Amino acid sequence: MKTIKFYVAVLAVLVSTNLVNAQSLDMGIKAGVNFGTLRTGLDAVSEKSGKAGMHVGLFVRTGSDFFFQPELNFSTFGSEYTYNSETYESKFRQLNLPAMVGYKIVNKDNLNFRVSLGPDLNFNLKKPDAPAGTEFKRFNVGGVLNAGIDVGRFTFDARYSLGLGKMNKELEQRPGVFALSVGFKFL
Repeated sequence: MKTIKFYVAVLAVLVSTNLVNAQSLDMGIKAGVNFGTLRTGLDAVSEKSGKAGMHVGLFVRTGSDFFFQPELNFSTFGSEYTYNSETYESKFRQLNLPAMVGYKIVNKDNLNFRVSLGPDLNFNLKKPDAPAGTEFKRFNVGGVLNAGIDVGRFTFDARYSLGLGKMNKELEQRPGVFALSVGFKFL
């Protein structure tokens, strides 16, 4: 819990600093589809397949060519796998807090091409089902890589989020989520 408070405090300082010095400020909503899997190196886990989910959230983008973009998203995804000859389907319901820094490769009034990356904090709202003797952590830290286009007030993003820590220590599972989203800037 101390880790979460630390990251929230750091994020608040960065956002407030950037808002004061902002050359531009965009705020908006976004929604899209997730394709998630649980990667593992454990031989006892096989036949892994991802299940589609969704996400919806808010974002703030501040800066000009170089920018800072924190988000708050509700996200779902699932994964089906076999462990010790039994099939399990784990469903995740999470709050995600990515905090990305990025660069606008093309920065025109009504058209932007941008790339960004940063940490991604994930908090499971409900414990996913897991095999007996194993469990998924409530909190996980990942890294996110994002590519996006802005056309007028509309935003389009493709993103990959990779769990840096083992979400299930006993099964050595790390989440990987590919997401596509559409957003609208209302400010």
